[in-house]
Amino acid sequence: MEWCPRMDVAESGRTYVITVEIPGVNVKDIRVEIDEKKLTVAGKRSTQYLKVAGCANETTSAYLRREIVQGPYEVVWPLPANVNKECVSAEFV
Repeated sequence: MEWCPRMDVAESGRTYVITVEIPGVNVKDIRVEIDEKKLTVAGKRSTQYLKVAGCANETTSAYLRREIVQGPYEVVWPLPANVNKECVSAEFV
């Protein structure tokens, strides 16, 4: 099952700030791409980066309930026609 991270988009004058919540994903597994028409944030969330609190070795043998979706994700935001790709930057916080 594919999941979709939540996204906020704010505009200030001629600047857009896009915030994407991607909990449980290693920064190495986040891909940010831009082309003439869109900004794409994509990757994959896997269980290897999730730690189980209270477990001595931080792993678990079986889940009793599982609601945190794993797997690939993609968030796409259409860009205005006059966007300057050279001014686009990404920050991981």
